[in-house]
Amino acid sequence: MSYDYDLFVIGAGPGGVAAAERAAKYGARVAIAERDQVGGTCVVHGCIPEKLMTYAASFSKFFRNADEYGWGKVQTNFDWQQFMAARNHDINHLSQVHTEHLREAGAKLFTENARLLDAHTIDLGDRQYTAEKILLAVGGKATKPGIPGIEYAITTRELLTLKQQPDHLAIVGSNHIAVKLAGIMNGLISKVTLVVAEDNILPVKDEDLRNMIQAEISDLGVRICPNSQVDKIAKADKCLNLTLSCDDRPVEVESIVLPLQYCSNSLLLFNT
Repeated sequence: MSYDYDLFVIGAGPGGVAAAERAAKYGARVAIAERDQVGGTCVVHGCIPEKLMTYAASFSKFFRNADEYGWGKVQTNFDWQQFMAARNHDINHLSQVHTEHLREAGAKLFTENARLLDAHTIDLGDRQYTAEKILLAVGGKATKPGIPGIEYAITTRELLTLKQQPDHLAIVGSNHIAVKLAGIMNGLISKVTLVVAEDNILPVKDEDLRNMIQAEISDLGVRICPNSQVDKIAKADKCLNLTLSCDDRPVEVESIVLPLQYCSNSLLLFNT
């Protein structure tokens, strides 16, 4: 049977892009479809945006001691919109670099939604293509726990695209993602409450390291609530009330962030 392509990749994240490029360079007829920006979660929504935020947050540490080294008192006002514009510029550039690499390798890029019809057929809405091999590289999506009011909480991905910086946010979690995010937002001059289910942050990690990091971020101003579970989230006038198992008084915040693990989604496989 004759196919339109030897390989059709659905999803242009790191895995999909690498597979498409490598196969095309070996001479295969390759197509790849992506409904979002090329680069996937790592480049567009996760690792790279987080690294840019880490870099931006690192300046506040130097500002605290600048006057001791002759710089005078440095203003610590952070312009979220200006940072987001710079962040988007860098992300768009990296996405374009990956797009250009696909073109140079000879892979055909479709910037639209792709749907798998059968083992050899892909539907792009207004047309269909066939391929001898189809690679599903669609990644996953965040899952949220069944907590009353959970619809008001956002994930890390959504935090990285907020138009306005929250003055006070709660981060729910104790793993490295939650702790790192707490440090970043604290460095960007947001008030941070870190809700931890265990006695200490970073469970199962080295105890001395955990204690040192917890003491340091606490000294920097991060409020840590240990042995705490989120009972419910309620919408107030211009804020969210977060009720914790360790305290009857709700914590009033502007945003609640869930740095959750990602899981595969079978629906995405067939409607990406």
